[in-house]
This record gives sequence, structure tokens and C-alpha cells, in this order.
Amino acid sequence: MDEGPPSSYILLAKDTPVFGSDGGVLGKVKEVLGDPGDDIFDGLVLKTSVGDRYLEARLVSAIHERGVDVSIPAAEISTLPLPAPHRSIKYDVAAGERPWMEVMRWLHDHLAHLIHPGDPRLDDARERLAARAKALRLAREDPQLALEAGVGRPDLPGAFDGGVVDLNHAPPEVIACLPSFDGELAGRLVVARERVGGFASLEDLGTVLDLPGDQVERLRDHVVFLPR
Repeated sequence: MDEGPPSSYILLAKDTPVFGSDGGVLGKVKEVLGDPGDDIFDGLVLKTSVGDRYLEARLVSAIHERGVDVSIPAAEISTLPLPAPHRSIKYDVAAGERPWMEVMRWLHDHLAHLIHPGDPRLDDARERLAARAKALRLAREDPQLALEAGVGRPDLPGAFDGGVVDLNHAPPEVIACLPSFDGELAGRLVVARERVGGFASLEDLGTVLDLPGDQVERLRDHVVFLPR
């Protein structure tokens, strides 16, 4: 599902779907808890298949116009606590109320590029960064699902590569496009990963290939290591 551009808790509407780290749906937004005056976001009350549940703000990974991403899989919805009977509600989304002055202030501060469209290349860059963050999070939290989705495999038709490269599966021509890589180094990497059965981490890769520390760090936000 296309969740739309990044947004704020202030703009969340009733029944906005909430997606788990596995791509499943936990439920829909019922209430937003917090204090927009002090820019404090406490969390969400969700309508779910097991009744209302409270989701702490720390579990919210990203908020978009048409969806919320969280850091737990949908299967864990029943482990979330019930909402407190007396809670501070920023606004009741079920009643459709909106703190419009707060909304306009947030738009002015954070979404100026949407109000006054600028260089489309910036919009493309934001989309790439969001996709990369999602791919890295999925690879970290659910490697098998990431493998099935094609994270890190721009060479596979229809794959959600996320703008990263899976160094345990990608072919050498893809690896050669990474920062500070070339065809020769990519070939060495492929030979080494077959010899060791795949790399466990970026640090493992650096050790096996004897790469300098700065070269390893340039790869950190661009690669994943999915199970073989």
C-alpha cells in the first residue's frame, strides 16, 4: 500500500491503518494521545481485532499521510496493553476535531516542501531515504520476510530492494555499484562469501576482506546481510 508522504501525529485521522514490521495490519487509529502545545506525542489507541489497545510512541517508526508504521509485527497485537481509563487525549479523532492552529504551525515548520513545491529531485531523494529506512528495518527485524520481499536485490524483477544491497546474495555487478567498490573488489567479495558461507555483519565483512575502517563505514546505510 502507498502510505503517502511523511506526516505528523497532529494530522492523523480516524481509521488510519497501522502496519507492523512484518507488513501486517495491527489495526486502525482510534485516538491520538499527547500534547501538541508542547509537541509531546504519547502514543495511540488502536481499534484492533482483539479490542482497543494502547501503542506507546516509542513503538511508532514512521507516520505517513495514509498509514502508520510500527516496530512490532502484527502478530504481537494481543501483547499490547489496554488503554488507561483516564488518559490525556490530544483530540478525539472519532469526533473529527482538529487543533487547526497546531496543524498549520506543523505544516509551516515541517512540510513547507508540500505547501510550496520545490525541486522534484528533493522529493525523489526523500522517497529513496524512506524506502531505504524501511528496508533496513525489515532486514533487521524480520530477515526471512526481507529475503522473500527481495530486499537488497535490485537485479530481481518486482523485488522491493529498498535502495540497499544484500551482500550475501546480490551478484557482483550490483555490488560493484556500492560506494568505494569496483568490479575487482566485488569479485573478491563473492569468492569470499562462498568460502565462508556468507557474512554475519558489516564488521565480519571488513575482517574477511581486510577493508579499512572508513571504507566499511561508507557501506553501513547501503547494505544488508540476509540469511543464506
